[in-house]
Amino acid sequence: MDVFDQAQANDELFRRAALSRHFSGQRISHCERPMSGQATIGSGPGIGRRVCRDCGEEIEPARLKALPFAVRCLDCQTKKERRERNG
Repeated sequence: MDVFDQAQANDELFRRAALSRHFSGQRISHCERPMSGQATIGSGPGIGRRVCRDCGEEIEPARLKALPFAVRCLDCQTKKERRERNG
């Protein structure tokens, strides 16, 4: 994942966290960072989970711990990198 993917993922997470808090009536602190482990995608039973951009499956917690900006599960990221290498 390059810097632009990380920036896009961070932007998307911040936007979703802000909208979620806005509609729940909570205030957002300027120093809060969505990537600190508090950010979630969506609401309801899947709260706290992050899903892969490509396949929609949950990104493994160990992967997110090692790479908090991950937007793809390990399988999809591997496939993407192979495609990029092979043209």
